[in-house]
Amino acid sequence: MKRLFPGDPDFSVGNYGDLSYGYVLNAVKQGVKCEREKLYQNELPIAQQTAMIANQNRDPKKKPEPYKHSDFSFFKHEVDGEKPSSHYGSAALAMVREERFPSWALFCFKQLSEIADSSYVPAVAGFVSEDALLLHPVKTDNGYQGLLIARESAGNQKRDFIDDKGRKISLLVPSIKTKVAAEEDVILRPPAKSP
Repeated sequence: MKRLFPGDPDFSVGNYGDLSYGYVLNAVKQGVKCEREKLYQNELPIAQQTAMIANQNRDPKKKPEPYKHSDFSFFKHEVDGEKPSSHYGSAALAMVREERFPSWALFCFKQLSEIADSSYVPAVAGFVSEDALLLHPVKTDNGYQGLLIARESAGNQKRDFIDDKGRKISLLVPSIKTKVAAEEDVILRPPAKSP
């Protein structure tokens, strides 16, 4: 059997116009993700070598922490590092514009604003209660997923959150182990209905 390539007269790309919009967007997103991973793997040896050379010439008094390969990677993983995803930053900026971002959550606002994507406008910026905030909430089968910023007092408690339109949503906040915490991709579940 002859293998066909683009440019061959018998090559056909098929009829992809019947595919759904969401399917095509997801395929493009996965393709971009695979390409970034390939580029990251290709640049990894050079980034590691650059970090090694930089550490040899590093002045420990001026820069006490050693360089890492991720400091020299252009295509580093989105999960690398301490920074949350850009859509959480965009949601934080939207809440500030709406004057809904609580003052007790400002400890992480600088970091969120630095990575915000100015071209992205979230459908729902966030849910806020007196001691918990869920940025960029996305409905899942189990509840709402987003970046949780919460005080210790909200831990293991049911909280009534207010969304962008002023509607009340009751959700359970998981355990908070410090005075104030921020954690990405947390799912808040609705409280169990009493029989």
